[in-house]
Amino acid sequence: MELTLEQIKAIYREAIDPLAKDTEGREWWESVSANVTAVVKADSVAEAASFIAWWHSDWEWTQIGDSAVQAAERLRLAARAELVN
Repeated sequence: MELTLEQIKAIYREAIDPLAKDTEGREWWESVSANVTAVVKADSVAEAASFIAWWHSDWEWTQIGDSAVQAAERLRLAARAELVN
């Protein structure tokens, strides 16, 4: 099952950044799409987290009170909700 770009945007906005705009640009959204798709298709949350760990350094993840694992869990949950709708 392939997610549409509009579904990817909805998932990302729900799980990561509700203020992300379409004006971020096509290349940016294509990169987000590749990452979100990899997270959703991963066999485990740990594997999913490995696809997005590069988004922030360990220090940055700590500063924002988040982690790649938590973000991956939110993305996977948002994707499940999006697919039900």
